[in-house]
Amino acid sequence: MPPQVWNVSRSKPGCYIFLLDESLSMEDTFGGSAMKKSDALADAINLFLAELIAQCEKGGKQPKHYFDVALVGYTTDEKGQPIVGSAFQGPLASNDLIQIDLVSILDLLDKPLRVKEEGGVKIPIWYDPVVGYGTPMSGGLEYCRGLAEMWVGNHPDSVPPIVIHVTDGEPSDGDPEPAARALQSVATAKGNTLLFNVHLSDKVATPTIFPSTDADLPDDFARMLFRMSSLLPDFCVAMAHEMGWDLEPGARGMAFNADSRAMSGLLNVGTLPSGALR
Repeated sequence: MPPQVWNVSRSKPGCYIFLLDESLSMEDTFGGSAMKKSDALADAINLFLAELIAQCEKGGKQPKHYFDVALVGYTTDEKGQPIVGSAFQGPLASNDLIQIDLVSILDLLDKPLRVKEEGGVKIPIWYDPVVGYGTPMSGGLEYCRGLAEMWVGNHPDSVPPIVIHVTDGEPSDGDPEPAARALQSVATAKGNTLLFNVHLSDKVATPTIFPSTDADLPDDFARMLFRMSSLLPDFCVAMAHEMGWDLEPGARGMAFNADSRAMSGLLNVGTLPSGALR
């Protein structure tokens, strides 16, 4: 495989795909905290998107189109039928005439779901919590593979897509590992698609981020997500070190019961340093 050169430009943008578990159990709290899993997910997504837009401003100027972004949700209806597709809300939501999957940073800037104000500061919101019923994780991963393949077909020389999957538990549509491997096999000239997993568990257990082994993970589902997570490439390791994370060799893009700081850390480790934007 060619060596990874992780630079993006307006002619060769990057791609982030967020895969969001919207099952009923996301209404529960996680890790002994008082916060609902669905609220933690929404907070992390909205914060990351705001920070990504700011990164693309480069000196306070109007953001440039350095990234495409997708939000994909998965759940089922009350009869167990899968519901998988775009999770954008408000002006970016899909409708009967068009399915909106990938949008540019400029679209995000111009079309938030709403804007809230805290302490005199206006904060854009793109995603509010949504919950359904079941957990068709394999279906969600397969949908993301289709998006990644489409995007890579149009950007064969760009950095590969980064998929960030947030889930709380047991899949309801079989073993998701084959679908995860198929997603990670989608590649540009710079490398294979990266899959990061954030596991929000009911268990009261020690939070873990960027594990290099599954030895300290408390159950089979956490260990499954560890196996599904990509090894961190060099640029992610460098970003983690800059943010104060001391990683062991073989660290993977995974977090278990991460608090808001740790979850934000995992998301931001998957971004490129500002000097990589050309």
